[in-house]
Amino acid sequence: MAYRIPTEEQVADAIADVMSRQPHVRSQRELVMLVSTELMCDDQDYRIGAARIRKVGVRNGLFDVTISYAHDSRGMSSITCPVCGGSLESVMNRTLDGGCIELRRICEDCGYRADPGNARPSRYVFDRRLRRCPRGLTSSGRRRSC
Repeated sequence: MAYRIPTEEQVADAIADVMSRQPHVRSQRELVMLVSTELMCDDQDYRIGAARIRKVGVRNGLFDVTISYAHDSRGMSSITCPVCGGSLESVMNRTLDGGCIELRRICEDCGYRADPGNARPSRYVFDRRLRRCPRGLTSSGRRRSC
């Protein structure tokens, strides 16, 4: 069975359409189903995975992600974000004897936090991000009359 991969613009448009109709999506599985259905309206052969939908949505600022974590015995071994693929920044603290210790790693793009005991994402909740207009302008670009 042949399939096609949609472009990033098509995926972003599908996510924006889904989030405009349903501003709060309670699971990644539900988001994948909704976006896949939206893409299949354009072409029945389109297929897409959950990780790509997450990455495109975060990269284009289409939604905010709330992440629940599960216990992970491996700790903070990753240097790339498992949610959006961005880089993780270390949060360091100085100890009493003058050394440094890494407390956690944080992704600035999506808000992922890797703590020593809870580093594995287990559940995602997606909320539509409202785009802000420049001061004094409406969303169509015209001046707002007060």
